[in-house]
Amino acid sequence: MWNLSVDMEAAQRESRMQNKESDIGVRRASNKKHHQNLQSIMQIPEHFAELSIRMFDALDDSGAGKETVLERRRTFLRREHIEKIAFQLQGNNIECFHFGSQSEGTTTPGLQSDIDFLLSYNKCNIMTVWEDWRTGMYNLLMLHDNTTPPQQYLLQVIQDYTPEPVTSLTDDCFVRKDSGQILFSAERWKNNIAYDTRDQVSCTFHVRKPLPEIQHWIDRCKGKHWPPVQLLEAARIAPCFLVPAGHPDSDYKREEWRLSPDLIERMLTFSFNMTQIKCYIVLKLIKKSLFAYIVGDAITSFHCKTIMFFTMERTHPSLWCQHNLMSVLLLCLHLLRRWLRLGRLPHYIIEGVNLFDGKLSKLLQKRLLVYIAR
Repeated sequence: MWNLSVDMEAAQRESRMQNKESDIGVRRASNKKHHQNLQSIMQIPEHFAELSIRMFDALDDSGAGKETVLERRRTFLRREHIEKIAFQLQGNNIECFHFGSQSEGTTTPGLQSDIDFLLSYNKCNIMTVWEDWRTGMYNLLMLHDNTTPPQQYLLQVIQDYTPEPVTSLTDDCFVRKDSGQILFSAERWKNNIAYDTRDQVSCTFHVRKPLPEIQHWIDRCKGKHWPPVQLLEAARIAPCFLVPAGHPDSDYKREEWRLSPDLIERMLTFSFNMTQIKCYIVLKLIKKSLFAYIVGDAITSFHCKTIMFFTMERTHPSLWCQHNLMSVLLLCLHLLRRWLRLGRLPHYIIEGVNLFDGKLSKLLQKRLLVYIAR
């Protein structure tokens, strides 16, 4: 099992380290030069530093202070362990995870953030290659070819007691592909369990084997200021999840499963220092109070998180300090404007994915671009 308590402690140490480095960095001449360059490039008004400090303090008073953030994280990690024990006592081999703003501590009461609850069923063995087959388990082989959208997989059903494909439709969740392969349908699985779970629950399967998508991202991030090396090493062994969700434009959208690196994304968010956390919260406040009037709910918190990831990767850590809150917020909005002009928002980890697909139409992209560019 993925050790979540170790993940939490490492994230807290990383957060404290980044806070300390930022405080020291503000006093150094080299970091002052970075701040001056930022002002020069973006033409930031002088009063932004004072405004940033006031906003920082206001967010503290609104439930986004350091102790509140850490307590939220501790609470939801404890809940994960308690819920797993409860399932085991009932005879269910299920792991439980909480993701999203509530468990990250990146919310305020006014945002009214949902609690995202993920269940991972350990009774299924997800195979990336035939050698992964295990006797006596529900074996599902991940399929991906040139016709499958990035981040999407089909699951071929393999027999329990011999490493051979199932050839007949013996379960309501099985469907036959044109090629004759028997697939485990994401839509049918989701419909079968919909009556047994509450809202905001995702019932998934976990993938513990190394995946090329994750390794490609790790290789891309090597040598950069962020993410740190320790986080990349932890990401290498963190499991991913297969969520029952197809690509909106795919011929097999009812059968497809989406690869979701939720644990890696949580580690990335747990590494945020307080300026980064508050910048992320303000982005979500802007989304809810301003963008919603233009595009409704088409821009999501995950879009905001992705913008944060890319902005942090491309900026020096010394910029992420209290008096630069407004400045780094502008950097995030400038990056969003760039993605809107290009008509695509890449997934931070999985290459080839456009997060606007199925969410933000071309018309809404243009409307939001006009609004941001004013």
